[in-house]
Amino acid sequence: MIKSMARLIKYDFIVFFREPFFAFPILILPGVFFFVFMSIFESQIGSSEGFGEYIPIYALLISFLVLFFNIGLQYVTEKERGIHKRLTMSSITTYHIVGAYVFRGVILSMIGFFEILIIGSVVFDATITNNLPLFILTFLLVIGVTLLFSLSTHNLFKNSKQVLPFTIIMFQYVLFCSGLMFSVEAIPEYLKFLVYINPFYHMNELLQSVWKAISIEMMSIYYLIFIVFLCLCLIMLKNRRKEA
Repeated sequence: MIKSMARLIKYDFIVFFREPFFAFPILILPGVFFFVFMSIFESQIGSSEGFGEYIPIYALLISFLVLFFNIGLQYVTEKERGIHKRLTMSSITTYHIVGAYVFRGVILSMIGFFEILIIGSVVFDATITNNLPLFILTFLLVIGVTLLFSLSTHNLFKNSKQVLPFTIIMFQYVLFCSGLMFSVEAIPEYLKFLVYINPFYHMNELLQSVWKAISIEMMSIYYLIFIVFLCLCLIMLKNRRKEA
């Protein structure tokens, strides 16, 4: 089982790096975008003070883009092409396939995070949290929830044409209604419920609390537990439909 898993992960990365114009932007752009954004911000306010609080936000945003778009769309595309079915006819199981996705998602997300962390610390002298080990552990848990959300929702679609409108809508929703790009206070009151039901808003709140070493809002934890439960229900419902 371990050998099969290691072999699948190896080939997964080989396929990933076969498209350098696709792979390297995913590896490099997190740091580039963070540097450009912070440079613009610094030139506007004339100081880099307080830049540290943007590190969790950008880490979560990069994680969403990698796990939801890269891995989520790849999952649907490979399922559409019958790759999953061919793999499961060998010694590879569905758990191996999902495990390979999880491994690559964690690696890419952590690479993006450390790029942002190093640039923030070295270039902009941003204040790094004293709870860095705890923050990394929390970030890994957030990556896990994001991966579960991505795979369970993308699993509902049969092909890339069906899933494309969903990904576009989710991209806009997460950017504008999560507090990652725009302040929640700037959103009209009658639309704020869209923010509070957004799981990425609660992920951001959790990461910000750990980063700043302040008390964690338990409502965010409860809501994320509910999202995990909902995603697991979607997976079980989809599996029952396949069996039927």
